[in-house]
Amino acid sequence: MQRSLRYGVIALTLLAGAGLAQSQEKSQQNTADEALTNRTPSQGERQGNEAKQDAAPQTGPQMAIPGTQAVGQDKVFQDGKLAAPGAPQGTQDEPAKFSAKNNADDKTPTMAWPPALTAEQKQAIYSSISSGQAPIVISDAKPADKFNAWAQYQDLPSDVTDKIPFVRDYKYVRLQDKILLINPRERIVVGEITK
Repeated sequence: MQRSLRYGVIALTLLAGAGLAQSQEKSQQNTADEALTNRTPSQGERQGNEAKQDAAPQTGPQMAIPGTQAVGQDKVFQDGKLAAPGAPQGTQDEPAKFSAKNNADDKTPTMAWPPALTAEQKQAIYSSISSGQAPIVISDAKPADKFNAWAQYQDLPSDVTDKIPFVRDYKYVRLQDKILLINPRERIVVGEITK
């Protein structure tokens, strides 16, 4: 018990000492920063700065953005995306308030992200299922909706799962004009395939 208490006191003393040292270091840094900020430039420095301002071309007012540099008269960032020549456009990095696609993606629940199917794969699934005998269900469900518990989900045809193995875990429900892919564990509609 005494040993634990002794170690605890030693640990607290070390932590207090480290905190004091860090506080003093910050205080010294702040004092140095204030000294640099408050000093007045010498006459030679003032003349040099005036000469630089006179020599610099006037391109109009530009707002300095921390961490960026101006490219000509344009900014590096415009509307939250890179505006430099050759910069990629339409990326996932663009803020949702400037990109309609990213705004829609942000509003899509994670469970509703559809499987990555190409147009050809969707067409193969649609043609295989629409020619089958699966019953037609009446529903207004859409991706991200929880599907009815009473509905009977159908297994995807084997010719589809052989060609597109990653859809093997999904089930489907056939509607009048489309097919809904469903995650059967959570009963969430994860995809919608139309003709």
